[in-house]
Amino acid sequence: MTPHILLVEDEVRIAQLVELELSDAGYQVNIAHDGQVGLELAQAIQPDAIVLDWTLPNLTGLEICQQLRATGNAVPIVFATAMDDQPHRQAAMAAGANAYVVKPYSISDLMETLTAQLPSAAA
Repeated sequence: MTPHILLVEDEVRIAQLVELELSDAGYQVNIAHDGQVGLELAQAIQPDAIVLDWTLPNLTGLEICQQLRATGNAVPIVFATAMDDQPHRQAAMAAGANAYVVKPYSISDLMETLTAQLPSAAA
């Protein structure tokens, strides 16, 4: 079964690049460029994992993570963000994030982190 990834990234060029790389690697990808849309998609499509930016229009990545976890949603969440400081990392992990990758990141690092979080990696 093809892993389904939700990418919540407001920077269109980054989203397109990541989508292309993930698609080439065999993932099915949905993109949201807005936090509220990202939250709604996460609830509607039930992806296998979410790649989540921190700074987004309407809802932050942290708010999305908190709201998903508050409803019992255990989908793996990988933050992919420019917020490269300990308070942001700690807040993300405390909110229930599974991993944290800092921009600029290599696609291979993101994919390795993402793959490790997918349910099939635990099998």
